[in-house]
Amino acid sequence: MLRINSECSCDISEELEELFKALANVNRIMLVYSLASGELESVNVTQMARMMGLTQPAASQHLKVLRTARILDAEKQGNQTYYTFNQSALVKHKQKIDFLFGCVLTKCNYLEEKE
Repeated sequence: MLRINSECSCDISEELEELFKALANVNRIMLVYSLASGELESVNVTQMARMMGLTQPAASQHLKVLRTARILDAEKQGNQTYYTFNQSALVKHKQKIDFLFGCVLTKCNYLEEKE
C-alpha cells in the first residue's frame, strides 16, 4: 500500500488549500475559463469587471486572489496591469493535484482488490 510522507503531504496540503480556496469562486473560475479558452490572452481589472458584471474593486480583489495563489502573473503596461497565466506555477499546481488524486485512486484500487 502507498505510504505518504506526512511532512511532505502537510506542505502539499497547505499549498492545495490555498489553490482550492482561490478557485472556490464562480467569478474566478469563469475568468480562468475565459483566459484558457483563448478568448483573451490577458485581462485587466476594467475588462474583468465588464466581463463579469462586477465593480472594479471586486474584480481587483478576485485578480489579487488569483495572483496570490500564483495562478496569474501581473505585468504593468502604462497605467494598466494585465494578468496572464503563471505557467511555471500552474505546472507545479498540477503536479500536486495529480499527486493527491493519484493517492486517492491508489487507495480506491487497493480497496477494490480487497473485496
